Amino acid sequence: MLSPRQVFEDNIRPADLLLKVFRLLEHDALNTEDALLKSLREIVKAEDGESLMVIYNEIFLGLIRERAEVPPAAIKRSALCNLLRQSVVTASTALETYLPILLRNNLPQVIHLRGRDFAPKNDEAFKNQFKDLKFDLDEAVRILVDPDPLFVANKMITSLNFNYLNGRRGIHITGVLLGLDNPWEQIAHQLGRDEGEIKKTLDATVKRRNDIVHRADRSQDDPAGLAQEIGFPWAKQAVETIRVVCIALDDLVASRLKELKQQAAATQPQGAA
Repeated sequence: MLSPRQVFEDNIRPADLLLKVFRLLEHDALNTEDALLKSLREIVKAEDGESLMVIYNEIFLGLIRERAEVPPAAIKRSALCNLLRQSVVTASTALETYLPILLRNNLPQVIHLRGRDFAPKNDEAFKNQFKDLKFDLDEAVRILVDPDPLFVANKMITSLNFNYLNGRRGIHITGVLLGLDNPWEQIAHQLGRDEGEIKKTLDATVKRRNDIVHRADRSQDDPAGLAQEIGFPWAKQAVETIRVVCIALDDLVASRLKELKQQAAATQPQGAA
């Protein structure tokens, strides 16, 4: 069975590929150098009448033959920018997929190790997240008779299915549920970056993902307007921020679980099973 981290890395890998493909195909204008075209025509044995398009930049030399039926408009910069948009969508989806899996894998154990202390008492975001979560009488009796961390964890995770975990809120809720105090502060410290800057970048990425998916990258403030501009540096930063935040969270949760197990072992009576 794949770990949450492995699942995340598998899911974010296509975002990396989209960024790399953009960099390969990025060009200001098709290359029309006669000597280069002649050489490439000879290499592929293309007839004189066959139309060839050549992309040439500092990292890539590409030849598109007529039979590919790819018009120049399909590879101009404005069209290639859709690769960047999809990389943002893919990375955001990787985040949304990762957080519930991380909870599903670790929350029962955290509840078992921390008992009633697993739920933060003065965390407003946590209270708002689970304000509608209710246990009926049968469920309450079941917990009293047979305290089962897995049952409680599954009940909480099921409630999250109706309110996706994403952005800064999703990271925070996941972190506090898994025993982290001030998750964002710890993540920022681990990355050596400003906490506010990371949150701002992550929220901007998730907001952009929603614009892309729901409005073809039109702003929510102007849904009938033009698509928003997007560049490689911004998209690269967005994808990398999601990656490093999730990796940092994964490491912090692993360390916290190890600490909780050590604490439990230290307090276990001598000779207890």
